[in-house]
Amino acid sequence: MRYAALYLQDEWTPQQRWLLISSVRWDYSDVFGSKVTAKIGSTYQLSRNTCLKANFGSAYRAPTASELYIDWSHASYAYIKGNPDLRPETALNFDIGLEAERGHTSGKLSYFHNKVKDLIDYEYEGVTSGLYTYRYYNVDQAVIQGLEAEAKQRLGDKFSLRSTYTYLDAVDSTTDERLANRARHNVKLMLTYDDEKESGITVTLWQDWLLNYRYELGTDSGVTHLNTLNFVINKKFRSGLQAYFGVDNIFDKRSVNLFNDGRVWRGGVKYTF
Repeated sequence: MRYAALYLQDEWTPQQRWLLISSVRWDYSDVFGSKVTAKIGSTYQLSRNTCLKANFGSAYRAPTASELYIDWSHASYAYIKGNPDLRPETALNFDIGLEAERGHTSGKLSYFHNKVKDLIDYEYEGVTSGLYTYRYYNVDQAVIQGLEAEAKQRLGDKFSLRSTYTYLDAVDSTTDERLANRARHNVKLMLTYDDEKESGITVTLWQDWLLNYRYELGTDSGVTHLNTLNFVINKKFRSGLQAYFGVDNIFDKRSVNLFNDGRVWRGGVKYTF
């Protein structure tokens, strides 16, 4: 597969408080041809500490090599197959939000609405060698919309508390059924320590809640939930080197319906030059 893209963006300030950002993108692949999309975004400063943001545009995504050709079994849970007949996704996207800050407190509230054609998802198609088998396919028409909220509070010089909430309504427009493998409510609460030094340490402890998660596992479907506690520490070095170590799902909670295998230890390094 050969792929190329060209992206142009312009930033314009009609007034001191008003910023407009317009962009256009051309995508090409030797499998799916070419597509042009465009987007316009606006930020208006309502006051010194409050701004209104809005974006409207089109979007395009060609299937990945994995979505087209994957042939993979996940432990004892499922067998996942690609689909070489997939069509690219196209969408019209809109969002509007309000951001404000005062002293050590800041917050955001936004609404998003995405109308998607040929959404790439996966569906159950039977049992292969004792494993539930899923195959990628295109949802003809889908609407994905919701609300996002965020609040952040500085706690002294080095600590901060941040919370986020997402309400998601994802529906197959043809059948009017809720799309699977998505949570209706997603909540995060994060406590962060940052010494703000050039060669410093950042530590984050956060709790995740997935609530009213709609799953499909074989012929069984329903809603479930999962909450996990997670931890990560990042260390910066003067040479441009960074290292991190973390534990996801500290209390080793497991969920077959969410394909969650339990605790995950992770670590890595990053070098910037």
